[in-house]
Amino acid sequence: MTIGEKIYKLRTEKNLSQGDLAEILEVSRQSISKWENGGATPDLDKIIKLSEVFGITIDELVKNEEVSAPAEEKAPQIIIKKESSFPPRKIIGTVLLSLSLIVTVVLLAAGGGIAGLVLSSPLILCGIICFIFKKNVGLWCAWAVFFAVDMYLRVATGINSAVILNFQTLLFLIRGGDFIRLLLSFAQFTAIVSLVIITVLRFRKMPLESKKLPLVFWGIYGVLKIAMAVFSASHLYKQIMNYVLSTMNTWVYSLCHSLYVWIYTGFFVAAVVLTVRYIVTKKSK
Repeated sequence: MTIGEKIYKLRTEKNLSQGDLAEILEVSRQSISKWENGGATPDLDKIIKLSEVFGITIDELVKNEEVSAPAEEKAPQIIIKKESSFPPRKIIGTVLLSLSLIVTVVLLAAGGGIAGLVLSSPLILCGIICFIFKKNVGLWCAWAVFFAVDMYLRVATGINSAVILNFQTLLFLIRGGDFIRLLLSFAQFTAIVSLVIITVLRFRKMPLESKKLPLVFWGIYGVLKIAMAVFSASHLYKQIMNYVLSTMNTWVYSLCHSLYVWIYTGFFVAAVVLTVRYIVTKKSK
């Protein structure tokens, strides 16, 4: 029996999917599939981890012999805990959603209007994230809170992190003494750079053997940026801006523009993370 056949046999005996085993070993599901099909052989560190997961010795795993059912005395077994139907993250999510409902209702009753929904949006987003994601909940919640705050600042005040990268606007704010707007813009820029760095560091060790996925995301990001540049120079854009200014519905434009900015920003961050993962994977081989 080959090592791939043994991995398949022992994995199915433990009722693990390829995805479950890949998550335990911190490899891709495609790697597990290649091992089992004989297309590749796991590295030594993964073989050691496999022997611990299946509760057998390394010799039993790598030697071309039939493998018996794992015995407790041969090697320590890793206990794989199945998530309960209502884990702590979902309890936290329920609390956050309940708080968001209370905040919204109280502010609506006090005549706050849409302000209640705006102020409770970070709680709503984090509550939903707690129900959807099993891992990196804190990271996704940080992105959600920043998204909600950034959208509010962009739509309600026009403040955005791009001010830091525009020398003319930066000089205008300094000369005008608008240091509060400048400080908020700097805080936005610092926050998004920090989140990108943390996201890259968190996912950099996840294997990615194909360079197609990073190229796809870079391509989409490039197309979105070019499309905006072309649209901004078009006659239609000028007509829309004249209409927005004449009807004083500038918040509608700000909302749509901010959502667009976040869409291509999302593709940019994903492209950076995928590129780093691909580079790290190639260097580790």
